[in-house]
Amino acid sequence: MTMSFAFLVRSNMTHKEYIKMLEDSLVKKIELLQVLQGLNQEQKNILEDYNTTPDELNENMDKKSDIIDRLDKMDDGFQSLYDKIKDEIVNNKEDYSGEIKHMQELIKQIMDLSADVQAKELQNKELAKTRFAHVRNQIRETRHGQKAVASYYASMMNNTGYEGSQFWEQKK
Repeated sequence: MTMSFAFLVRSNMTHKEYIKMLEDSLVKKIELLQVLQGLNQEQKNILEDYNTTPDELNENMDKKSDIIDRLDKMDDGFQSLYDKIKDEIVNNKEDYSGEIKHMQELIKQIMDLSADVQAKELQNKELAKTRFAHVRNQIRETRHGQKAVASYYASMMNNTGYEGSQFWEQKK
């Protein structure tokens, strides 16, 4: 996204076209944040279901990471483009009042979505702590069980059922 912004800023576009690009960028950001919300819900389901595998969690986290990287690139591109036309917008607010109002509404939606995503991330973090504590306990119990089995096996191997006293010769 950043490269396309840089290319378009150098071309002969009107300020209205630049503003339209800013609006489109905000709409795309909303869409990506909504995808991120869905991935957060999926992650919550994975963390709550003890039958899921670590691979499922990793796959979900990879998808989220990809979306976050895309959002970061979009933010950089948006900022770069905005910096190029900021003076025009600020100096001619009345000419762009409709576009400015629309972008403010989009930014409010973005802020609301971002707050929701952050809240869900914190909830999922707590779920992950609980899930990992459960896994640690299972590992501990498994190790304890393995030690008990190994100890029992060792004691059975050492105790063949015959003790030295059973082989004493008795003289008559």
